[in-house]
Amino acid sequence: MGTRVSLSLPSSTGALVTVPLPSARVTVVDFWAPSCAPCRKKLPALVAREAALNAAGARLVLVAVLSDGESTADAESTLGSWGVQRPFLIDRGDASRSQAGVDHLPSTLVLEQTGDVRWVAPVEANADDVLAAVR
Repeated sequence: MGTRVSLSLPSSTGALVTVPLPSARVTVVDFWAPSCAPCRKKLPALVAREAALNAAGARLVLVAVLSDGESTADAESTLGSWGVQRPFLIDRGDASRSQAGVDHLPSTLVLEQTGDVRWVAPVEANADDVLAAVR
């Protein structure tokens, strides 16, 4: 994986969003998919810690990595079933793999404002580990 990540992806609300977020000291990017069983536990736990992440100067960005048969509506429905109601970015063109080096889901990166990768979450990392990496 390279040392710098920059993504421009459409959001579920239709806007084009650039990651890392220019307004954040650090950006936490969580890559997930509707068909990803481990994401069902990890993503809601991370969203539950969002206030603490924000207090530490971080912003959380969710990126749905959609396969050919999955729609934005599928991703929204999945998030809803996980108790999460929020916008997310959509990766349909394998940008997560080609531009961020993501080779498994869920995958969480902590990016500096410059796009430099501060931390790549190990597979077993939890929301507290992400918060520690932000601080």
